[in-house]
Amino acid sequence: MERTKKEIRKEILRQRRALDEETVALASQVICRKVLNIDAYEEAENVCLYMPINNEVDAMLLADAAKADGKNVWIPKVITKTVKASADDKGQAGEMRFNAYTGEDCIETGAYDIRESTSDVFLEPNDKTVIIMPGAVFTPWRDRIGYGGGYYDKFLDENPQCKTIALCFDLQIVDELPAEAHDKKPDYVVSETGIYR
Repeated sequence: MERTKKEIRKEILRQRRALDEETVALASQVICRKVLNIDAYEEAENVCLYMPINNEVDAMLLADAAKADGKNVWIPKVITKTVKASADDKGQAGEMRFNAYTGEDCIETGAYDIRESTSDVFLEPNDKTVIIMPGAVFTPWRDRIGYGGGYYDKFLDENPQCKTIALCFDLQIVDELPAEAHDKKPDYVVSETGIYR
């Protein structure tokens, strides 16, 4: 019997949560170093990162390098939360925007206990914008399962000019996923041992 997206997500995230702190830190460094050599990053003026939670790859390791490279750094802010589906309703994806990251002194705890920037300067996405994105599970063909909120899918639907690089650990890559039409494929998926494009 084929496993559902929910079952696959649950199992892979269980494995990721079991990683120790040192493994996450070292693998995050390896993954982020690879990002620095990807065309989409090199050509970007705006780099959108995410604040890691629950043993995600630490995308914030890229913040200082991006600033040193003369790029603007942004992090997500939840504007409206996702409304989960009921029996007779498809639900509605929440809205996420990116606002300026100027350092740890401009951070507060936001939606879902994720740290957000207090800046009132918001990104106006263009074709020089790269979105560094998280996810739960991926395939080598860049299929992606997120966390179920639809924030990135909705943002990328509205801003298709943005380039996307997803970060994950090798254990988050599986041979196949029951992907759906609305699931956005990142342009790149980067793990410790591979760059998939």
